[in-house]
Amino acid sequence: MEDTEKITAENAPSHTPVLEPSLLLAPPPPAERIPTLPQLAIALGGLSLIFVFSYLPTLFDRQNAREAEAEDAARAEAPTEAAHSFGNVHIAAEAAYVWDVKNQRALYNKNASARLPLASLTKLMTALVAYETLGPDARIPITKGAVRAEGDSNLSPGETFSLSELAGLTLAASSNDGAYALAAAAGAALASPNGVASAAFVREMNAKAEELGLLHTSFENPTGLDLSEVESGSSGSARDIVFLMEYLILQRPGLVERTRVAASVVHSQNGAAINALNTNELAQRIPGILGSKTGLTDLAGGNLVVAYDAGLNRPIIIAVLGSTRHGRFSDISALIAETARALREE
Repeated sequence: MEDTEKITAENAPSHTPVLEPSLLLAPPPPAERIPTLPQLAIALGGLSLIFVFSYLPTLFDRQNAREAEAEDAARAEAPTEAAHSFGNVHIAAEAAYVWDVKNQRALYNKNASARLPLASLTKLMTALVAYETLGPDARIPITKGAVRAEGDSNLSPGETFSLSELAGLTLAASSNDGAYALAAAAGAALASPNGVASAAFVREMNAKAEELGLLHTSFENPTGLDLSEVESGSSGSARDIVFLMEYLILQRPGLVERTRVAASVVHSQNGAAINALNTNELAQRIPGILGSKTGLTDLAGGNLVVAYDAGLNRPIIIAVLGSTRHGRFSDISALIAETARALREE
């Protein structure tokens, strides 16, 4: 799911000239009288110059920041020569992005900055914020409110999980129950004494998105479930999702570990064992997979992000948004094949 400097006055310089006594007694020369209107004009002009010169650095700073942001976005989205190999690829997704992590360059993009519903890709940010708020060993209770969420992950009220176990289940099986439980626990730690835990958690999700430079991403809930027939629970770009996954595989790889396999078993603190079936049907068919996450709602269509090692420590991340339930998998497969061809042509 972003100074001030203290200035002190110095003493007067020791080399100030000493005036002769005769000069001290001499009357000052008569000052020329300046007409009132010209005097006002000069004063106003001086004040204007002071204002302009004091404000210019701020204007330049803001302009430079905007230009730098635009240059970064354009540089990240501009395909390199290797992207010519993608000329014949056809995908159903509305947006897609292929990112070479090692060389920090885009290999392919299609509407990479378009803001689209994220669906359950949202849970990547949910797991990250919960982890960074509470730590991997925090004990997360499953509440009645959590299991009322859409979907069934075989979680029961009263069970308790370590955060790492529950986050793994939440991401691999795309568990809405797990996402709500993580958000409730972390939100309680983030909220002020009279604050609302869910609102505090969503604010932290958006703050983390801003910190990571996800310019087109915003969250309304921790699951990504549609709020209504016309309003999504989150939105973002293919480019943003790629950069979120990049942060995870580089900084928090343990969070996405269970998304690399077709199935795993998650254990509660009470001893219960739950099968975490991966919603990514490509998990076992992508050599060197580092992490993945699916998303699917009526508004979003089919979404998928996959990170994998293309060989010799060459991480590649691919995201597709706005595809279909089955098309997201064929889209990713096509882009993986074209990426392999592009890398061979280097």
